[in-house]
Amino acid sequence: MQIGRARWMCPCWLPAVMALLVAAPCASASPGPFAFLPGISSGNGKKKPAKPRKEEFFYEYEVQEGDSLSLIAKRYDVSINRLKRWNRKATSNPKSLKIGTKLKIYTDIPIRQKRKAYYVVQKGDSLSRISKKLNTTRSRLREWNGLKRDRLVPGQKLVYVVPGPEKPSESIGRPSSGRLVNGEKMPAGPGYSSGSRPNVYATNDTITLLIQCFGQFRRKHPDAPMLVVGNMSRPDGGKLSPHKSHQSGRDVDLGYLHKEKFQPVTSMLSTDGSNLDPKLTWALLESFLATNKVKAIFIDYEIQKSLYEYLVKRKYSKRKLEKLFQYPRGRGSEALIKHVKGHHHHIHIRFVCPASDSRCED
Repeated sequence: MQIGRARWMCPCWLPAVMALLVAAPCASASPGPFAFLPGISSGNGKKKPAKPRKEEFFYEYEVQEGDSLSLIAKRYDVSINRLKRWNRKATSNPKSLKIGTKLKIYTDIPIRQKRKAYYVVQKGDSLSRISKKLNTTRSRLREWNGLKRDRLVPGQKLVYVVPGPEKPSESIGRPSSGRLVNGEKMPAGPGYSSGSRPNVYATNDTITLLIQCFGQFRRKHPDAPMLVVGNMSRPDGGKLSPHKSHQSGRDVDLGYLHKEKFQPVTSMLSTDGSNLDPKLTWALLESFLATNKVKAIFIDYEIQKSLYEYLVKRKYSKRKLEKLFQYPRGRGSEALIKHVKGHHHHIHIRFVCPASDSRCED
């Protein structure tokens, strides 16, 4: 069963700005985020500088079984009061929120479909342990399953909600000789763009990790440039020329972050120490490393040098740097970040096999 459908409408603009754009229709064909509003003329004819505002998308969200205002608000990082203000009529009685009701939501988190999944209680399980394993909370598990107490019985089936389409994805085989079942397409969202690339499909886990990490990076660095998302996998995986891997839904290419005058919008720019922004590039990588779900990162050896030298200045220990980089020990050294030819214009991140995919191989 699909939980939570949403339709992307268009970026939200302030009424004052809309009044100035009488003849400009709102485009919905190619969703895109924005970070700044145009300057508004003052009485003396001079333009006041536009203030940065949070990047947001406007969605129409359809209430599904199990939804509540508090769950929806928490899921999309908005307050309940804002949700009520945007939907005064529909939320006049929050306790009787009807399935199928359409709510307006302004959020900087891409809205994805939700689906029900099931967990079978094992001997020794507790609600607390299960909630951590499923990356949710005890209160949500209680609400989804109508539990009045925390006592569980082995064999008991618990319902929980996970992001992703109705049919879950599956990564099969190796990244260089595998395939992808029910690949999920990377949704449009604020702060990143895949341009018109068609092969941006991956496992549900990979999509979840990308959205989480992009969001964390954006919250810490709101003025950072747009992140460029490159090739991932085909909808059903398999060979994706000219790549040797990208076959099983666990690989993603990302553009490096460059110094302002070099930063591209949707293309991959050849990178070296002269145009790389090591601070922002490392901040992005750090958000992925913190998940403990990264199998490998492929970065050109010379670019490793720039990142290595930046982290030396930040007082990273030699032991930690050796675990992270091959540089300066040589291209064949053991490390999480490895040199592979052709990675001078993009970062290649590979995630570990999803826990549920028994036919996946690292």
